[in-house]
Amino acid sequence: MPHQSEKANRLAVRTIEVSSIDCLPRPNSERAEVWLLVLPYRHRTNHAEAWFKALQQFAQALNDQSIVAVLTTAQDAAETWPLVSNFLHFQLLVAIKLATPITLGPQRLPQHHVALLVLSKYRTSLRHTKTRIGYTYCPACDKTTKDYGGKKHTYHEYGTLVSDVWRDIAYAPGEQPREITTRLADLFGLEPYRDIIVANLASVPSLYQGPMEPEPWQNARGDDTQNLDSQLIHGDSLEELRKLPANSIDFCFADPPYNLAKRYDSWDDAIDVQDYLNWCDNWLDELARVLRPGCTCAVLNIPILAIRHFQRMKQSLTFQSWIVWEGMSLPVRMIMPSHYSIVCFSKGTPRPVPGLIRGSAISLEADAIKTLRENHCVRQQCMAMRRRAANPDREPISDLWWDIHRLKHNSRRVDHPCQLPPALMLRLIALLTSEGEVVLDPFNGAGTTTLCAEVLSRRYIGVELSEKYHAIAESRHILLKGGGDPFEKIVGVPKAKNSRVHRIGGMKYEVPKKTLQLEVKRVAGLLGHIPSRDELQQTGIYPIRYYDEYFVGWGEVCAAARTTGMSESRTGSTDDSFHQPMLFMTDSET
Repeated sequence: MPHQSEKANRLAVRTIEVSSIDCLPRPNSERAEVWLLVLPYRHRTNHAEAWFKALQQFAQALNDQSIVAVLTTAQDAAETWPLVSNFLHFQLLVAIKLATPITLGPQRLPQHHVALLVLSKYRTSLRHTKTRIGYTYCPACDKTTKDYGGKKHTYHEYGTLVSDVWRDIAYAPGEQPREITTRLADLFGLEPYRDIIVANLASVPSLYQGPMEPEPWQNARGDDTQNLDSQLIHGDSLEELRKLPANSIDFCFADPPYNLAKRYDSWDDAIDVQDYLNWCDNWLDELARVLRPGCTCAVLNIPILAIRHFQRMKQSLTFQSWIVWEGMSLPVRMIMPSHYSIVCFSKGTPRPVPGLIRGSAISLEADAIKTLRENHCVRQQCMAMRRRAANPDREPISDLWWDIHRLKHNSRRVDHPCQLPPALMLRLIALLTSEGEVVLDPFNGAGTTTLCAEVLSRRYIGVELSEKYHAIAESRHILLKGGGDPFEKIVGVPKAKNSRVHRIGGMKYEVPKKTLQLEVKRVAGLLGHIPSRDELQQTGIYPIRYYDEYFVGWGEVCAAARTTGMSESRTGSTDDSFHQPMLFMTDSET
């Protein structure tokens, strides 16, 4: 079993083959149910209106505690959710790996994921069991795919909490989604649920048809007389976008504020929701206006907002690809947030993806669009060993990206609260543009997008509202022009950050933090529960001041006491010999 669920009573599985829209089962309004609707993995036809009407009637009839999961493409999930949002509440958009990537021609990336849209009839947070995914191991060194460093004692021996990107299982369109069903049966194996009802609509002929062949690409790129020079602009994004000529940009990229109360220098990231969405619609419309015909506009956001952007962009642009970036974020719930959506649209028929047809001999571009083979680790020693042994560890790119990690170390960050990893922007720019083309980022921040564009010999336009962040970007471009590395390690601790936890930098520890955490674990074993500060002070062997000074909070102090510890070796024992009883597990465990 590829996962482990605590205290789960696995739901019984009932499968219903649905032959027509009219035969969609009616839910039991008197009983809380879990439903999995399996849709054909193909594009929708003109019968969509009848399908959505049936789906809305289905949603209305559900019990107030019911859950509905819809298995389909990301594009269709984005079409489905708004039409049932009056009856069902968004919980998750899970990306699940396809068993085999589906080739869609030179205009689009191969599809390598299916979407599982999870909705609930209730408004509160999703209720589910604590479920872990087993560790994966590098085929070259036989150690865990991720290097856990000195924190192995704070992880569970089986694996990590499940996220909203499932790559440990795979789905083959047209086959029964048994692995997905089993996971959902365990994930929701708690009261008041008894079974999961799988409604298979794959054989409903009136719902879907095969994908339409794209129109032949005509190289009618619009007005090519505009010679835009590279520039960094300090100003309001909307105002500056309106100054740009139509059909002048080869690649528009936006990673906007998410309205999640992040701490920006010159932007209120907690405005009224409708005001925020209206503002997004305005700059999306401007991006569509300035984009050249055939070229790509890519918007990065969390799934629920990406769906909203999708709805706006489809009004004037043509859907191209839904890229899933697996970028693990902070643990804010028992399903770890990893799914970041990059929604790609083109103006009219998309041109062939430049990076897929170019066959560039430039190593930086070629390397940027190669994907690390799944489960290969990035330990320097292992990577060097693979190179010496000529062990191929790369594979063709698709729309599922798991090998680019977020910036988590202070030494790789500048004084900006939200920075994308350069590897992400190098890949997007190398993939979707050619040398000399113009890259636009209306929320340029500290300059990651424009720096990567310059590194790849593209022209760039970066707009930034904050004078502080604009100055940082300018200084980094000056460093690059002088032969320096704007992404090199820095000395010091950046001040800008999002979480309420303060950063601790340059601390010299009289006693290692791991030793202190394992002491808390020992005390927990003696007491039979997680110790309070007073209990640790009375029972522990180290002065309490170490815990006060070295840790950001009591949760970090007790991290090892809440779990079992793990080993990075496939056959190794856990990191320490003390095994914490399961009653000590908490929802905050990672």
